[in-house]
Amino acid sequence: MSSTPSRFWKTPVEARQYDTFANTDFARIYPVIANQILDRTGITEGACLDIGSGPGSLAIALATLSALKVTALDSSPEMYDLAQKNIRKRGMEEQVVPVIGDVHAIPAPDTTFHLVVSRGSYHFWNDLPVAFSEVFRVLKPGGIAYIGGGYGSGKIRDEVLAHRKERGIVDDPAHPMRNRFRKFRAGEIEASIEAAGISDYRIINDDTGFWIVIRKSCYDRRE
Repeated sequence: MSSTPSRFWKTPVEARQYDTFANTDFARIYPVIANQILDRTGITEGACLDIGSGPGSLAIALATLSALKVTALDSSPEMYDLAQKNIRKRGMEEQVVPVIGDVHAIPAPDTTFHLVVSRGSYHFWNDLPVAFSEVFRVLKPGGIAYIGGGYGSGKIRDEVLAHRKERGIVDDPAHPMRNRFRKFRAGEIEASIEAAGISDYRIINDDTGFWIVIRKSCYDRRE
């Protein structure tokens, strides 16, 4: 049975703590993952949606490394404010636009985005088939979704976790690990994707992380 994760960012203080984390410990992973997304999908221009974008780190990296215009979607008003701050700080208001919204009802018309990405948010989706259906709905024919989580490489993962352990952030009785992420049953993700009517997908599970790559056929004109 799947466990229920504790929700992140219940308060502005928690959101700011994650923003600090994303700009320090995690800062190095976003350009690596962004480059992997661009290389693996081949999509380097057009409209992109980053779901569960948090303070905008991956969205900013994608826009910096490509000609994509990125919509940074997050359900947290605190994260929206932090994303705005980070986008302004880098002078990227024309390339990255933060939006408040939920993956289960993405605030965008059908066939809007060439690329849909998400790092680390799918664990918090309440209804996977509905969420995947929404992702597929907003993809343009020929578009690709790249959804999952990871550090970009095993080396980076080990170094980040080792650094956090040295600082007492993990594996410390004074800072017990929260049940942060929903645990999936074997085959649950694949079944949810197929329940959303999606047949063209593949799973990447390697040192870069766990990623779901969904392709929408150029001939798919469903509404």
